[in-house]
Amino acid sequence: MKRQLTYIMFGTTLLLGHFLFAVNLYVYASDVPGIAFSSNRSGNYDIYIMDINGKNLQQLTDHPADEFDLTFSPDGQRMAYVSNRDGNLEIYVMYLPTKVSHRLTNHPGRDDNPVWSPDGRWIAFDSNRAGTFDIYKLEPSGENLQRLTHERDNNYNPAWSPDGQSIVFAAKWAKNVDIYVMNADGGNLKRLTNEPQADNVPAWSPDGKQIAFSTALVGNRDIYIMNANGGNVRRLTHHPAVDWSPVWSPDGQSVVFYSKLEANYDIYLIDVEGDNRVIDKRHRLTDHLAKDRNPKWVPAGYLSVSPTVETQTTLWGRLKQSVRD
Repeated sequence: MKRQLTYIMFGTTLLLGHFLFAVNLYVYASDVPGIAFSSNRSGNYDIYIMDINGKNLQQLTDHPADEFDLTFSPDGQRMAYVSNRDGNLEIYVMYLPTKVSHRLTNHPGRDDNPVWSPDGRWIAFDSNRAGTFDIYKLEPSGENLQRLTHERDNNYNPAWSPDGQSIVFAAKWAKNVDIYVMNADGGNLKRLTNEPQADNVPAWSPDGKQIAFSTALVGNRDIYIMNANGGNVRRLTHHPAVDWSPVWSPDGQSVVFYSKLEANYDIYLIDVEGDNRVIDKRHRLTDHLAKDRNPKWVPAGYLSVSPTVETQTTLWGRLKQSVRD
């Protein structure tokens, strides 16, 4: 009887351990998102991934050429990125479970800034293959290339709306750079900003109601936020540094970006805490002498790193790792 009781207790403990480990994995993947970015810390630009608190760094690409400007498929299984490994900038796609990449675009022009559509059917990007930079989209298979802009000067840095119906982008049509929005087929073009300073690298909030972007003002660049219709512009960062490439967190509560706060570029995170902010409470995520740039949030479908000892597990609650730890 004692032996049976011992077996039962051992089996229960083993099952409970497996259950907690499964809960650990599940919540870690969904509740503690990772951040991917490009860095030249290995001598050339490669793509890395880390926890939201800057820990558990992993290297995703390892090539003598430069790899940067990444974007993830909605299911987290694929990553499109830019590489000059064949002599000019082309877009490649990596299947993350195997880390095997294939070339998506093949043109003498420069193909850059890919962004995956929310439904996974399209990758939008900018290219100067027609002379000036324009916005294009194509299927992840490389088929069905479509040119979306046909305006003079340059159009670049596209970003999809959360519903996949619109694309916001930056364009230099006159003397200054402004933010524009159009339908996903290139129609119904609208101008959102019209200021003397250069407005660039727009990013849509997860609820589709706001757009973050970087503005050049008085010799430096700061992150601003506006309503999706261009109204209610307010400043998010306040620092005499270059703040660039904002990307919203999945919950819409924070923005991650890179900044030259000191002598080098690093990745930072700042909370979105309402209008008319005057205090810049940014959190530094990387601290390296190299240049860390172009951050992107990792979809929950890709388990970026294994659970760590810093992760706290409770049986009745849920696993949660503080982004401030």
